[in-house]
Amino acid sequence: MRTLRNLTLVSVLALTAVACSDSAATDTSSTAAAPDTTAAASVTTDAASVTTAAVPEATDPPATAIDGPAQIDVVVGTDSGPERVEKVKAGADITLNITNPNAADEYHVHGIDLEQKADQGVMATLNFTIDEPGTYEVESHVTEDVLLVIEVV
Repeated sequence: MRTLRNLTLVSVLALTAVACSDSAATDTSSTAAAPDTTAAASVTTDAASVTTAAVPEATDPPATAIDGPAQIDVVVGTDSGPERVEKVKAGADITLNITNPNAADEYHVHGIDLEQKADQGVMATLNFTIDEPGTYEVESHVTEDVLLVIEVV
């Protein structure tokens, strides 16, 4: 009788250990942090091991060229800089409006014989067409900063 009782106790303990093991695995997976989509993410393969796999960084969808006339508005210091690229189709009429709220400025489009001065806070408007595909920097003559890049496709 003692042997039967010991076997029953061992069975109950084994089932309890398995049940605890299953709930621990559930707890581990349910409390895991959400994966970071811009870096490596954790992936649980079973209750005892965790592996790390590289996840590609999220990227912006490719910008498409503006079809037809293009109006590009720029506020210096707010949405300007060499990382700003505006795509337009070759031959499109372009209206470029630039405002510098902090200082008088003079603007120039590289590759085009076109300049425009403007007082502080006054919008300068440049109207032009670019027929040759390529990249054209728009810059300040005062600071020599690139305000944006126009990519003609």
